[in-house]
Amino acid sequence: MKRMILTIALSSAMMFSYAQVVSNLKPPVEGKIGEFTEWVKADVTFDDNTSAVIEYRIALISRKGIACHYNVEVKNNSELKLKIRLKSSYYDKLVKGNYGDEIKETLKPGKSLSGRMIAQGCKKEKGSEADDYGHCMACEFGVSIFVSK
Repeated sequence: MKRMILTIALSSAMMFSYAQVVSNLKPPVEGKIGEFTEWVKADVTFDDNTSAVIEYRIALISRKGIACHYNVEVKNNSELKLKIRLKSSYYDKLVKGNYGDEIKETLKPGKSLSGRMIAQGCKKEKGSEADDYGHCMACEFGVSIFVSK
């Protein structure tokens, strides 16, 4: 009985385990609104020793009020069907709390995903002469990419 429960628990854990591929992804400090970073390749190795390749990039698309809007794109360059989870995190300066968005998608081989992440509470600092891009880069924001089969 114990062996069966252990087998079921391990199988469930493997089915829902994600390999964190990228953490704290954000646009470069010296960039422009609407300009994506170059595509970056990442190798993913799973518990069963299979592997996959993804590519990703990010751009600050716009600043509306006190919200910074980012687009994240992920491509599945492998022969496997992959489950992609994008998870953002940011600090809202107005309500003084940590928040984030999450996007989940299943990508077939050769397909891509484009998702919008929004960081709220990114107000301008008093006396700062930065443009919209600079104000967004001064706020705490990052995206993590998780991949599973």
